[in-house]
Amino acid sequence: MTAVVQKFNKPISIIGAGDFNPEIFEYSLTIGKDLIAVDGGLNHLNPAHHFPRWIIGDLDSAKNIQIWVDKGSKLSKVSEQESTDFEKCLYSVDAPLYLANGFLGLRLDHTLASCSALIKRKDKNIILLGKKDLIIHVDELISLELEVGTRFSLFPFKEVLGLTSYGLKYNISGVYFSPDSIIGTSNEVTSPKVEISLRGSGMLLILPICCLPRILKTYGVLPLI
Repeated sequence: MTAVVQKFNKPISIIGAGDFNPEIFEYSLTIGKDLIAVDGGLNHLNPAHHFPRWIIGDLDSAKNIQIWVDKGSKLSKVSEQESTDFEKCLYSVDAPLYLANGFLGLRLDHTLASCSALIKRKDKNIILLGKKDLIIHVDELISLELEVGTRFSLFPFKEVLGLTSYGLKYNISGVYFSPDSIIGTSNEVTSPKVEISLRGSGMLLILPICCLPRILKTYGVLPLI
């Protein structure tokens, strides 16, 4: 593991090599103005419109790196192969919030690895942004304001106990979740305010991408509408 190359005191945007929603990516740049390209995510960027402060990873997929270096981007090549490029970025850069585009879709193994990283790095505030969905890690308690009827899916990567819930069609109180037993997908919001509490870490919350502004509020970020 390398040392932290830079610390940011505001949210940052990250771009990976997977599928992403261009509109959501541009929106995330209005929140996390500092951009980090994770290896092949660099190939999604347009030199005329984007500027990654850092290009991080083992750099086996990024193309035309010199163009970006000439523009002022810094390189952090991390050769170890015990972690994904996404994880390399997470331990190389500190920020209060990571808006992670391009880490879902395209390849299922990469998607699962990205979800795993949310749990491994539960000390970080990370929002995975896909084309249709967003994913966050819920550690013990979360309270959200969501529209009634919103899809609210929980997926446990480890054993997690549901303690209390409010505002959901299916109550999770007393439910022992686990990836090889009960999961919590396709629940539904029934009240403008939703709250769940859990015992144990390892629970992922999957919401429609349109919920991003409301999720940002839970991290103390005032979204730009």
